[in-house]
Amino acid sequence: MATNHLKTFVPFLIVLFFLSSCFSRPALMTYSDFDKVEMGTSIAKLQADIGKPYAIHNKEAGTEEYEYIERIDSGNNLVAENHYFLIVKDGKVIGKYMNRERPPAYDLIYQEEPNYPNFP
Repeated sequence: MATNHLKTFVPFLIVLFFLSSCFSRPALMTYSDFDKVEMGTSIAKLQADIGKPYAIHNKEAGTEEYEYIERIDSGNNLVAENHYFLIVKDGKVIGKYMNRERPPAYDLIYQEEPNYPNFP
């Protein structure tokens, strides 16, 4: 009887594991996380805490620029995007800065929303 019950319970656990992994959201950097990043933090620790960057840009003198993006929306409208940049050399953060981008303004009467195809 116990083996029959075990045969139905194990597949249930496997399906539950796969469903829960589908709903997990990747780590996202916020302004609070960006503010907590200290100079000298290792990339391994950073990626363990926050996740992988959106992009890595190679710069001069052997440095890399790790880019994280935070999208701020209100319902279906994109309000702003914060781009967080971490300057990395030899696997450690040596600098950081952020840039805020806003979507272009448009005239409601004469133009369609310019962000509609890109933002649901």
